Amino acid sequence: MPSSQDHDELLQVAQALLRIPSVTSHELEMARYVQGYLEPLGFSCSINEYNSIVSIGRFGLGPTILLDAHIDTVDANPSEWAHGPYAGIVEKGRLYGRGASDMKGALAAMIVAAKRLAQAGSSLRGTLVLTGTSWEEYFEGYTLGKAMEQLSHLGLRPDAVIIGEASELNVKRGQRGRTRVYCDVKGRAAHSAHPEQGINAVYQAAVLIDRVRRLALPTDAFLGQGIVELVGIQSQPQPVDSVVPYQCRVSYDLRLLPGETREAVLERFHSVVRDIQGTDPQFAADFQIASGELITAQGCKEIVEAFPPAWKTSEDHPLVQKALSALRAVGQSPKITKYDFCTNGSYSAGIAGVPTIGFGPGKETTAHIVDEFIELGELEQACKGYLAIVQRLLAE
Repeated sequence: MPSSQDHDELLQVAQALLRIPSVTSHELEMARYVQGYLEPLGFSCSINEYNSIVSIGRFGLGPTILLDAHIDTVDANPSEWAHGPYAGIVEKGRLYGRGASDMKGALAAMIVAAKRLAQAGSSLRGTLVLTGTSWEEYFEGYTLGKAMEQLSHLGLRPDAVIIGEASELNVKRGQRGRTRVYCDVKGRAAHSAHPEQGINAVYQAAVLIDRVRRLALPTDAFLGQGIVELVGIQSQPQPVDSVVPYQCRVSYDLRLLPGETREAVLERFHSVVRDIQGTDPQFAADFQIASGELITAQGCKEIVEAFPPAWKTSEDHPLVQKALSALRAVGQSPKITKYDFCTNGSYSAGIAGVPTIGFGPGKETTAHIVDEFIELGELEQACKGYLAIVQRLLAE
């Protein structure tokens, strides 16, 4: 049974993590903190070229369980915060700071649970891996994939993955994926005093927007309906100066369901264009999946396509049921739910096919907000929960 000293240590670790700014691409100090905490406990730790940390605790023959928490955060403007984003202040049972719920609270709970597991290692059978992954706020799953490749070179493949994203201590068994699609609608430039000589790309884009809004979208019984939402529109040329726009970029955010591929997504938009061209042969548009640039610790640039897929683990899967049983055994009352946002599970389950669940302290709705916080009671229960789940999975 955790003592008050254990609770004090958990709070101190969480505060220490919150006091380390780790905006995406600046995660190295966070990774080093985790390394400094786990290596003395017998974990083999390495920090890779993405500033992710992979920590391995071996407890003999048995399954491999991976606990994942991303160590990067979105930025914060200190002038907007009442408590200070990097102060780690406790007030009225809440711990405040950037990353408190997304997801340094979960990371603190994981590494303190790992310490307790290491101290009781003789009763475990298998391998516990903790990954503190970088760049998640930009590219969900990408650096977890790199960490799992690293594990494969060591002969390790996780049998189960637990994502520590905020779940209000419920068991999450899936999420929609996401991508961004850019639609470049073509027109023809002309002087705005003679618009009839051109083709206004914004008017053309309006037709596309109307048709896309009427698309029939797929639905999943558990994850809900797919989403195609307009999030941006920009015409060319810029700045505006007496020219009929010759191009209009329409940006869409898509929330994807299991089995949706990049090819299927692009075909959905191409089918809309073919439909419009049936009545307007001059209509033309190009489509692309958005991508972004990741810069490694060595300064190397990688172009990463933004397409983390959807995933779900069946309710009757042994991982789900064992997690529920373990959590109930320590007095918790988890529900089976789903994430509304995207997580690193997009790689572990959506690409690698490893059984995955989510379990963590905090609420999705407190991520990224000013005065982000986590309840101290949930922080303690998360630590207890990770301990219980891993003990259950590595004791058989």
